[in-house]
Amino acid sequence: MSKEFDEKVVLITGATSGIGLATAKHMANQGATVVAAARNADRGNVIQKTLGKTSIFVATDVTQSEDVDKLCNLIQERWGKLDYAFNNAGIFVHEPAFNEHDSEMWQQIMTANLTSVYLCMKAELNLMLPMKQGRIVNNASIVGHRGSAASGPAYTAAKHGVLGLARQAAATYAASGIRINTISPGPTLTAATEAGLQSTPENVRKKLSALNPTGELIGTEDIAAAVAYLFSDAARMINGQDIALDGGQLAKL
Repeated sequence: MSKEFDEKVVLITGATSGIGLATAKHMANQGATVVAAARNADRGNVIQKTLGKTSIFVATDVTQSEDVDKLCNLIQERWGKLDYAFNNAGIFVHEPAFNEHDSEMWQQIMTANLTSVYLCMKAELNLMLPMKQGRIVNNASIVGHRGSAASGPAYTAAKHGVLGLARQAAATYAASGIRINTISPGPTLTAATEAGLQSTPENVRKKLSALNPTGELIGTEDIAAAVAYLFSDAARMINGQDIALDGGQLAKL
């Protein structure tokens, strides 16, 4: 196992399920100290035990600036640095049609998926700038590249915004030794999607093949590996870019 991530501190939001949990476990297995942040304290206290003695869980609502600042102050006090951050937290809900949308739902989705990333990036950058180094990865989505009948106006707009935040910050802070990129997963195999697959594998593959040429859901471990790659020195010249983890869906479209 590579020693590259030994004694490195990584912050992962939305770390108690799905992509966030897979990435937290992956980075812990690579030797990193993981700061796992999410709202569900009960679930967080359980998963902390799987991440190793040096890792911690911090109950955090990333839509609240006070919570984000408290989280990053804790990191500064305990380790005096932040090497990597994966801004993964967000929500997906079924939205009504654009002409039937309401401002309350718009605000809820934009706050959870875009404002939260802004708040986290701001606090993370303030930890990384004194070090003159750091790597940030934001979790966007393939709907950040196009519209989708399966998505909704707020979620799609928010994910476009996540890409824009990363590109703007990447251009601004490259000279400070900080690299900022995004990943854009396609339909991903999580506990939630797995529970909804009430069909034969053949029928699921046939349905998915209409979108994803591989006919498969994206594995959370595949996404975790891509995030780790963007953190690594092997990706040191990748900045302001997005990796679409979609089995070729965007290329097909």
